[in-house]
Amino acid sequence: MEQYNRNELVQPNTLVWGILSLALPGLILNLIFGVIGRKKGKAFLAQGGKLAGASKVGFILSKVGVILSIIALVVIVLYAVLFIVLITAIPEMREGFAEFWKHFSQAFQH
Repeated sequence: MEQYNRNELVQPNTLVWGILSLALPGLILNLIFGVIGRKKGKAFLAQGGKLAGASKVGFILSKVGVILSIIALVVIVLYAVLFIVLITAIPEMREGFAEFWKHFSQAFQH
């Protein structure tokens, strides 16, 4: 945890970390940068400081970035599981996607 001098409390650069947690592609990096921004803000608050202006916005952006990254990771994992289940459960998919779609559309015509 970073130590801040109570006489010289300078707002942490949480805005930079908050923007990085939302702007960069790559879910793992977004999550890491969001956690860094939150830790910097929490360390500042623990030393008796008060977040204001850009630091407060960065703290909020970091929180949003962490939440969105977690949601995106969950969605990607669910899609991966669904894809694996479809590949293993439907033998027609092994022959190719064209065959699969042909059988899939015929199933709904009945």
